[in-house]
Amino acid sequence: MSISSVGTHIKVADFAKSVRFYESMGFKMVFEYGPDKKVKEDYSGAVYEQGGCKLEIADGHRAVKTKVFKEKISSPKVSLMVYVDKLSRIIKLCKKAKIRISVYPRHYYWGTLEMVVRDPDGFVLVFIASYDEIEAKKIKADESWASKIN
Repeated sequence: MSISSVGTHIKVADFAKSVRFYESMGFKMVFEYGPDKKVKEDYSGAVYEQGGCKLEIADGHRAVKTKVFKEKISSPKVSLMVYVDKLSRIIKLCKKAKIRISVYPRHYYWGTLEMVVRDPDGFVLVFIASYDEIEAKKIKADESWASKIN
């Protein structure tokens, strides 16, 4: 067996709101389906692809009970790790879209800067960049962004 890639499928309560969230965070849609789309399906969905990994969101699924889509995610037991070049760019996107940052950027001893946001359903996204001392100081010096978003 050979695994060619890995993906995540998130069942969302409000498809339009989730599309706005993911696109405002820089995710690029590569495929969309739904009742009013070229590719017809009973429910709406979109696939984002970056670096060989796929993220799919949908407000329906043939193998999942309808009530699941309305459930709020309350546990960070599963999270999506998103590797980026600079957290300052993610902070800028959060500011622009008024997205709350759940965990402010932090330097971890294994050589990363990491921050956390939650999508509209509560799903945790951990943005990770290689530690860069200049970038860390820039983020620290401009902490005014934190109070304006939260």
